[in-house]
Amino acid sequence: MLRHWAGAAMAVAGVWLIWLAVVRRRRARDAVARGEGPPPLHPSLVLMADLGPPIIIFGLFVAGGQAVLAFLVTDGGGIFSPFDLAGFLFLLFAYGVWMKIKVAHRIGAPQG
Repeated sequence: MLRHWAGAAMAVAGVWLIWLAVVRRRRARDAVARGEGPPPLHPSLVLMADLGPPIIIFGLFVAGGQAVLAFLVTDGGGIFSPFDLAGFLFLLFAYGVWMKIKVAHRIGAPQG
């Protein structure tokens, strides 16, 4: 009965990350519409902001591939179902989307 709990938990976490990304994107667009912009990045962080997301997304792709391979070789270890694997892969995808949107749509620090 509890065979799919891990997949369900990861799917819920993935939906939450996608929701956070959508909210961040909306807030950033609203800030731009009001004429506000994010503070400039420190020069030491510019290269990291440009190179970091593609490296992280590549790592997520590799991790997903390894998870699929391990699942297929061990048949889920007799514990995990294909739904659990799908939940994990969705969580990796959602994290990639959240991270990419977080970097692309920076929001300035609140004034006060």
